Amino acid sequence: MKPTPRAVTITGIIAYVILSLFVVSEAVAPMNTFVYELVQPLSGRVFAYLTELGSAQVVVVLTFIAMLYWIWRGEKVEAWRLVLVGVVTLLLTQTLKILYGIDRPLIDASLDATTYSFPSGHASGSLAFYGLLAYVFYRRNSSPLLVGLLVLFVLIISMSRVILNVHYFSDVLGGWLVGLTVIAASEWFLRRKSA
Repeated sequence: MKPTPRAVTITGIIAYVILSLFVVSEAVAPMNTFVYELVQPLSGRVFAYLTELGSAQVVVVLTFIAMLYWIWRGEKVEAWRLVLVGVVTLLLTQTLKILYGIDRPLIDASLDATTYSFPSGHASGSLAFYGLLAYVFYRRNSSPLLVGLLVLFVLIISMSRVILNVHYFSDVLGGWLVGLTVIAASEWFLRRKSA
């Protein structure tokens, strides 16, 4: 039995709350250290470029282009959904960052790493954009290669933040949970509206 959008939304919220408790109590430190040491050998300038695919500026431009594409195809619901998911994810992520006030492992303005650490905006934003596109294309039985490429973008962008040492892995997990929960909530809303 497939999980419903409602179940994914509720599970995402609960998982985020549990994760945040571990983050605040610093119980995630061993996991963060383990993952950082695991990916650190990958460190290189290429990830400084790849991480930009998840920057707010790039995601906003790509969202605008994708919105125009959906409107051109006559799919206004998907067009506005993409925008709303992006905006809600961005606002929620920034609010949570301020609420938790957790410092980054490294501050680097050149890598868009000047705000608080938890959750990762690159992780939540990339999942909100590339992940939502992957979900829509998957649901429409589009090319598995395209869906896989979009999912790969989410993974590379998110993990680049750990590789570049501007986020902890727990920040990435938190970002993924925020993005996933907002996408699931949007699907739940759309299904209820069409029922």
